[in-house]
Amino acid sequence: MEVVNARAALLSNYEVLQMLREQAAERSAAREAALATKREDPTVKPKLDEVCENLRTVEYEAIHFLEAKFQPTKKQTHDGISTLVSGLGKYSLTKGEKLQIVNLAPTEDIELYVVVEQLEERFLDDMPNILQLVRDSFDKDAVAVERTQREEATDAEVAALAMEIDGPDADGEYDDDSWPGDDRWANDAEEYGDSGFVEEGGLEGDLDVEEE
Repeated sequence: MEVVNARAALLSNYEVLQMLREQAAERSAAREAALATKREDPTVKPKLDEVCENLRTVEYEAIHFLEAKFQPTKKQTHDGISTLVSGLGKYSLTKGEKLQIVNLAPTEDIELYVVVEQLEERFLDDMPNILQLVRDSFDKDAVAVERTQREEATDAEVAALAMEIDGPDADGEYDDDSWPGDDRWANDAEEYGDSGFVEEGGLEGDLDVEEE
């Protein structure tokens, strides 16, 4: 077997996701067309391209992963990525580093450290500009929607946490269930015993100072 053209181009996660979506849409359209033909003429047996079940599973898992909330693909567009790559061209980044910047879309300094080797030595003064290029490449509407969803999720988490905390009420009083009862102190007394304490406080034992 001969490799005719090894790695003709590097594809970003966004481009891979778009390709998988298009393939899935084409197969779905072909299946719908075949079913429509079958309904019109039951004697016709439309032929559909056979797709390996393992391939369909891989495609489904890949789409599910690339569409996850932590992925930047929902905020990316074809034009935005093209503008980002063009803007990164002025910096001496490797192809792999440019691809990682597109895929991971770092917007903070710490995220850029993971992508670019020897970042401080190579791009100490350019870090803010590189991060701004990434931010400017995002779809503004998608960013606004994501910000709103994040704020709503944060409010819901705070409300849920407040309900779980069993603290004092508005008057500063604790509920009976949240304050140790008499049984708790009774158990402690039984555990230590009356002889273990002195009126002045502290424990009797070897640390007492003998009177001369």
